[in-house]
Amino acid sequence: MTEPNLNERKLLLPENLQLSARISMRCIQTTLEQDRVFKGEYGPHLTLVMMQEGAGYFMLNQQNLQHYRPHSFWLSFAQAACTGYDFFPRHHFYHLLMIEFSAEQIAQVAACGLVAPDEEAWVLSAELTEEMSRQMQRLQQGLNDRSPVGLLHLESMALEALWLALRQLQQQQQVVNIGPVTRLYHRERKRLIVARDYIRQHAAEPLTIEDLAQQAGLSQMALKRGFRAMFGITPWNYVIECRLRVAQRLLESSPLPLNDIALRSGFAHASHMTRFFQRQFGQTPGRYRITRERTADEG
Repeated sequence: MTEPNLNERKLLLPENLQLSARISMRCIQTTLEQDRVFKGEYGPHLTLVMMQEGAGYFMLNQQNLQHYRPHSFWLSFAQAACTGYDFFPRHHFYHLLMIEFSAEQIAQVAACGLVAPDEEAWVLSAELTEEMSRQMQRLQQGLNDRSPVGLLHLESMALEALWLALRQLQQQQQVVNIGPVTRLYHRERKRLIVARDYIRQHAAEPLTIEDLAQQAGLSQMALKRGFRAMFGITPWNYVIECRLRVAQRLLESSPLPLNDIALRSGFAHASHMTRFFQRQFGQTPGRYRITRERTADEG
């Protein structure tokens, strides 16, 4: 959640929409073709990030590594100059809303009692509730009105999003604790990227952790530990994620029966695919296909 420099920002982030002197906002909906790493020193900030889809990880002031996760939000602030590091892996679809508030509001947020008064920088995180997801959708829809009144409405909704985040964090009184940083050397990172790319290219084929470790030149333990630290997901869960994306594309583009789609996607049978598909997308493959066809007909 750190600010990349100007040249890097143009590669990933659209320009801020300045709602007022106190608040700016940007909406990001894109798929990266290359891994992006942003690091440097940054000034005081108060930032709320709401993410529907995405991946990667970040670190603030050498604190514990934290992962970007779908359907989650992060609230971070630094009262003084700080260092930051962000990693965004390629070939992921990113759908997030980033709201930056004036540093003057840090004291008000800190007074909510979520962190120790002497903390100079912190990050709090939780899952997006339905209410926060709806607020995110309203903010995105509000971007269509750039009139003075529309910007005023966006500012009020941005403040409400901050209030919703604080209320949820106060209710759960729980800071997400990712645990100690797993340090990865340059050679390990390169080999982990090889493993990830191999999974993406061969997801529909039979795969084992042993096969992946051999392809990457790592031990199975190093693969499991490093993959989770670098990408925020286990190797096997990433295999399932890639197979689901294959199944999703086939459902959208072909009339094949569900069992054939399951086999072509790397699943053992249709019910095996359905179990994971419903968990990931909230509906069965059959319902997903019907919904997509209906949307295409209406379009």
